[in-house]
Order: sequence, then structure tokens, then C-alpha cells
Amino acid sequence: MTAIRIEFLRPDGAVANVASMAPGSDLVDACDASNAPVDFACRAASCTTCRVRVVAGGEAFAAPGGMEHELLRAVRAPAAVRFACVARAADAVAADVVLKLMPLGPCA
Repeated sequence: MTAIRIEFLRPDGAVANVASMAPGSDLVDACDASNAPVDFACRAASCTTCRVRVVAGGEAFAAPGGMEHELLRAVRAPAAVRFACVARAADAVAADVVLKLMPLGPCA
């Protein structure tokens, strides 16, 4: 099974942390396992604290599920934004995909 490489970026674009996740797994678990620089509060797609911008590799994600889809719509998030607490990797991912994420924090 192909692991997805995740690079968490600082605001200046430098890599702050590297993690990996298996296809079909949850991003929150990869964040927890690697001490990623993403803040979490509710862990239920309602507070927006874990908001991240997908800089590259978005094809590694499955489409947003019900809760995430509703929250993305409610906050009028651009297409490149996901919520790390509920984002899930796609079941099939190309071997060379690198997912680059920039933590954004809660919506203002």
C-alpha cells in the first residue's frame, strides 16, 4: 500500500513538519502521530480551528463528507481549504503524490 507523504508548511512556505498517512485513513490521525502544527478544538467539523489550505496534492483527499462539506459551505471556504479533523485520504492514491498543507487556524 502506498503511503501519502504530507508536508506541513509554515507561512513562508518552508516545511515545518513531515508526516504520512495511508490511503483511506483520516488526516487527524496523521496529525496526531506526527505532532503536526495543526490546532484542533472540537474535532467534529464545527469550530474551524483545524482549517488547512491545500497547496499541492489535493488529489490525495477523498471528496469532503457530509459534515465537512456543510462547514466548508457555511464558511464559504475556497476549494483549496479542508478541515483536518474530518478530511480523509482517497482510497486509491498515486505513488508520487505529496500532500502539502498550510495550517490556517480558525475562520475570523
